[in-house]
Amino acid sequence: MQLIKLNLARNCLKYLIRSYGINEIFIPYYTCQTVWIAAKEEGCHISFYHIDKNFYPTKEFPQNAFILYTNYFGLCSNICNELVAKYPNLIIDNAQAFYNPPQGIASIYSLRKFFNVTSGAYLYTNKILPDIFEKDTLKLPQADFQNNYNQFVQNELAINKGKEIKTISTYCENLFNKINFDNDKNTRLYIFKEYEKIFNKDNNIKLSLSENDIPYCYPFAPIKSFYKEEILKNNIILLRLWQNFPKNFPESNFNNTVALPLTDIQYSEKIIKIFTKKR
Repeated sequence: MQLIKLNLARNCLKYLIRSYGINEIFIPYYTCQTVWIAAKEEGCHISFYHIDKNFYPTKEFPQNAFILYTNYFGLCSNICNELVAKYPNLIIDNAQAFYNPPQGIASIYSLRKFFNVTSGAYLYTNKILPDIFEKDTLKLPQADFQNNYNQFVQNELAINKGKEIKTISTYCENLFNKINFDNDKNTRLYIFKEYEKIFNKDNNIKLSLSENDIPYCYPFAPIKSFYKEEILKNNIILLRLWQNFPKNFPESNFNNTVALPLTDIQYSEKIIKIFTKKR
């Protein structure tokens, strides 16, 4: 597969729709709305599908259908392997699984989502467009969700104004190239395992690390209302994952899911200390 460096993961999907001439694509309900908005902006018909409590699709797809599957939280590599073996036109959304190797006909990675850089995405594919795309010049201050929420929101608003496919900015590529990946991997695994010890028995999500998984977050869908109350009471800033699904949707099991961060040991220790002290 060839690597294409673009400005946003949503534009990787637009690129694939153009390069493969995709007229219809299956997209999970449980995903970021920017994904299906990008498909609609390309005039591609979307057929949504459900996932069950174990994050498997609940339906069989036509054999030659174009299907997007999300590697949820970077913890669904085994499911990706199964689906790739089954469907020849599978696209893997690895926005939450940067370290997972490319699979299927294409794999999409978000540098912006996984690391503290303000834009950037990688697309691995063998279908290359002849188009020459403009380089992205948007330069925004670095801001992570926990420590600079207001700037994080401002960055999101600025990014959402742009619709065109662009190549990755020099500024963001330079930021990305300074990341210590070994340190990042070790930190993520260490914090994830610490969270597991404390929260697994009270978590509605029962995913665990596979051998080569490096997770994006620890997805916590608390069984007890106590946790939600403590999050609000202690002003813990956490990213809320996709929610507000109707009760008759299997995805409603994940309505209260928050992403416990894996990149800041001090912040994770604060979270663990609050919950272990209060329980």
